[in-house]
Amino acid sequence: MPRFFFNTNDDLELWDEEGTELPDLDAARRAAIRYAGELLREAGSSVGFDETWQLMASNTSNAVLFTIDVKVTLNQAALSVPGLDVAHRQQRQRTQQTEQTTHSN
Repeated sequence: MPRFFFNTNDDLELWDEEGTELPDLDAARRAAIRYAGELLREAGSSVGFDETWQLMASNTSNAVLFTIDVKVTLNQAALSVPGLDVAHRQQRQRTQQTEQTTHSN
C-alpha cells in the first residue's frame, strides 16, 4: 500500500515524518481534507487576510502529488471601513502576539 505524507507550509511548518499508508490517491485526498480541517480548526486564527495556508501531500520520493490551499481574501469593496485598515490592524495584532510568544520563551 502506498505511503502518503501531509506537510503544512505556513508560519509554523509541520512535517509528517511517518506518513500514512492509504490504498490510493483518492483516499489520500480525503484524508488530507480531513487533516486540513483539523489543523485549521486548531490554528485557523493564525491565517490572516491575504495570507495562504497550504497542505502538501507527497509520496515516499518527496514528490508533491497535490496541495490544498486556503487563502482568506478581503473583499474591500464590501467593507464600510477601509479594508487596508482592517487588514493592517489584524497583521499588527498577529505581530504583537508573535513578539509576546518570542519574548516569553
